[in-house]
This record gives sequence, structure tokens and C-alpha cells, in this order.
Amino acid sequence: MHPYLSMVNLDRTTLDLVVVCISVISMLVMLAVWRINRGIPGTGVWALAASITAPAFLVMRLIGVTDVPKALIIAINNSLALTTVLLMLEGTLRFRGYASHQRWRLGLVLIPLFVLLAFVNRDDMIRRYLFHDAIAAALMLANAFILIRKTRDLELLAAGIGALSMSAMAAAFMLRWHLAFSADDNAQLAGHPLLNVVYLVLVLCLLSWTYGVSACCNLRAQNSILQMAREDVLTGLPNRRHVDEILDRAIAMSARNQQGFGFILIDLNHFKAINDRYGHQAGDLLLKEVAKRLKSFCRHADFVGRIGGDEFVAITFGVNQESQLDRTLLRLKKMLVGPCIIQGHTVNIEAALGSAMFPTDGRTADRLMQAADQRMYLDKSVPDNILAAVTQRAAL
Repeated sequence: MHPYLSMVNLDRTTLDLVVVCISVISMLVMLAVWRINRGIPGTGVWALAASITAPAFLVMRLIGVTDVPKALIIAINNSLALTTVLLMLEGTLRFRGYASHQRWRLGLVLIPLFVLLAFVNRDDMIRRYLFHDAIAAALMLANAFILIRKTRDLELLAAGIGALSMSAMAAAFMLRWHLAFSADDNAQLAGHPLLNVVYLVLVLCLLSWTYGVSACCNLRAQNSILQMAREDVLTGLPNRRHVDEILDRAIAMSARNQQGFGFILIDLNHFKAINDRYGHQAGDLLLKEVAKRLKSFCRHADFVGRIGGDEFVAITFGVNQESQLDRTLLRLKKMLVGPCIIQGHTVNIEAALGSAMFPTDGRTADRLMQAADQRMYLDKSVPDNILAAVTQRAAL
């Protein structure tokens, strides 16, 4: 044996106590994370994975204490461990938005297969590690990749902690697989001092993974709260607060780059009459339909929002000429107006539009809003004329 390897021998009883404590802590933390963040996909599956991990380590303490054969206990441990890794992957996929009932059913089929193979290999340590650790390492690497895929900024930092932990687990599994592959017999492998080191690394990485996914859940919950504060609950469009932020940002950016943009104010005609005739629920459905049409109108670089009641706004970037804004107004009005079915009733959507262009009509948000509001009321005075929206400037 290499002299340095003799220095890494760890007391097994103490190691088992540490491992059990860490696994129980991980389970309790993940259960708390799930209870607090039930609305976040994947947390329940992660909590289930952590809940299986603790028994997987606890069952190892039965070796030498009960009459249950050691090989059987190890087989149970291996079955639970592989199931845990599979559930961790499923939780990560759901957290990242890749939910699939078909994949979930396939995963449930794999669990009995893991159990079967673990019991088949229970008496052969080398064969057991060659099978177990190859699968575990592959699943862990897939976990790490999916967790950090298409993330950035603070999300990347939080996800990176969990991904790094899972990559370290994969490395530990691969090291143990290498030890099994290089061993001449089971006795040589069982006596290798690095096995306890791998055991400790795995459980420490489990604790690190728990911290990483907890941070991911906390960040997502905070982002969800911020989004709710800036999103209109009914239509899902940005609310007045978000509109003001985007408008101020557009003014600053356009002034810096010396580029124009168009600001469009939209008001629904006869909305109160629809509410009075069909009820407020029908009015809400009409607002959702208008929001849907606005979203389909909006190009990737444009912005639409609801500022309250039946008033909406659209900001179109890269507009430097009045003719460009006029064409946008005409296209928007054609898309908005027209019939729709609300609770079995045919309702005709009518909208008045008013526009202002930065910097021609103003260099502040208040001035742009005022100019667009004046032109909107001019358009409202001739609602049947679809060209009124593009002839407003001549009237002022």
C-alpha cells in the first residue's frame, strides 16, 4: 500500500455517525424547503429523494448489530441510493421546466430494475460497484448539466453550487468505480482506505447539494414575488409600475443612443356598457382577449402592458419617423378591433389609439403620456374610422 494511503484511514463508527447526522439534516432541510415552496416544481421530488437518502445510510448501521445478512443490507442501501439519484434528476428536470408524465412512468419502471440488479450483485463487491457507480455517476453529471443549463447571473451562482456538488459526487463515484475495476478481488477492494474517503465525500456533497438547491428555490421564490409586483394579475401583462420602469429606461437609452421610439396609448370603447350588460366576469374575459391580441402584435423587441382599467400601452422601439409609427398604429388597430366570443355572446372590440414619438413629442414620460392621451381622445371621437389613429397629428 502507498504510504500516503495509510494516512487516510478513517474510524468507521465515527464516519457512520457523521454520515447519518448529515443525511438526516439534509432530509429535514429539503422537507422544509418543499413545505415552504410547494408552488415550485421539483421541490417535492427533491424532498422525496432526501427522505430516501437518510434510510439508505441508516440501514448501513444495522451491519453487525442485527442478524440480517450484510450482503442483503448493502443491497438495500444500493437500491435506495440509486433511487435517490434518479429522483434527484427528476426533481431537477421539473425545476428547470422539463416535466413529463411519460418520463416519470419510465423512471418508476427503472426503480424495480435497480432493486433487482442490486440484489443480484449483493455478494460481489466489485461487480456491485461497477454497476452501481457507473449509473450513479452518469445520472449525477446529467443532474449538474441540467441544473445550470441556460442560467445566468444570480441564478447561475445558486445553481452552480448544486451543480458543483453533483459533479463532485460523480467524480467520487467514478473514483470508486476505478478502484473496483482495478481490484484483483473483493478482499483487496474492501480493504482499500480510499473507500471511506469516497463515502465521506459523497455525504458532504449531499449537504452541499442541499444548500445549493435550497438557494435555487429561494431565488426563484424571490423572483416570483418581484414578478407578481410588476405583473397585472388579470391579464398577465406588465402592470403600471413595470410600464413606468420600461418607459423611463427607454427614454434614457434612446436619449443616449439618439434613437427614437413610439409610445402608444390604447383605450377600449364602450367597455363599461359591456360590464353593465354581461357582468364583470365578461369584462374580465374581454380584457384577457385584448391582452392576448396585444401579445400577438408585440414583436420581440417591443413592449405591451396594462396601466389600469381598460387602458393599455405599447412601446415600439427603433421608430425614427412618423410614417413608421403610423404604420404600426394602423397594424395594431386592425389587430385589436373586431368580434370575439365572450361567454357565448359575440362582443365587438373597439379601441381608440393615441401615439407619441420620442423625442419629437416629448423627452419625458409625462409629456409623451399627455401627447398620446390627447390623440387617443381624438381617435375616440371617430371610432368607426380606422384611419383616425394615423391622422391625429394633423388635428393637433
